[in-house]
Amino acid sequence: MKHLVTESAVYGVILVAGLVVIVANTAEASWDVLVKVLATVVVFWAAHLYAGTVAHLGDDHEQEIPVRDRLAAAARHSLDHSWGMLVAALVPVSVLLLGVANALDDQAAIWGTLWVAVAVLGVLGYFKVAVWTPRLSLRLASASITSLLGLVLIALKVFVHY
Repeated sequence: MKHLVTESAVYGVILVAGLVVIVANTAEASWDVLVKVLATVVVFWAAHLYAGTVAHLGDDHEQEIPVRDRLAAAARHSLDHSWGMLVAALVPVSVLLLGVANALDDQAAIWGTLWVAVAVLGVLGYFKVAVWTPRLSLRLASASITSLLGLVLIALKVFVHY
């Protein structure tokens, strides 16, 4: 859980919601939105993984470590810290899949994706604060504040769409 509730996870959910806001206005169906969102998430995740690896190549720079071991350690560190981006992004994306499977109409899938993103952001905010405080009020405040960003994206969707 520690490696899933990270800034990368928040970023992944925001990325999906932001893309849905933009792409849903130009795409014809939830299938189009799903393909564009998944492709973009995978590209950003790979870029995040690459950037993290490069950024951590210099860790333990005072020690004599073979290049292969240094590269492997940096890649492992980056992978550990970027999984949250991919996993958290897949939760709202799963709602788009319901649209593709015709379990929801396209508009319901798009709006459902945005509302699930708000919920996931709240859960991430809640659990991150829960690590350092047992106070329910602080946990709920964190969940609310984190969810607020998702609500801003929904407001943007309404503004752009109408």
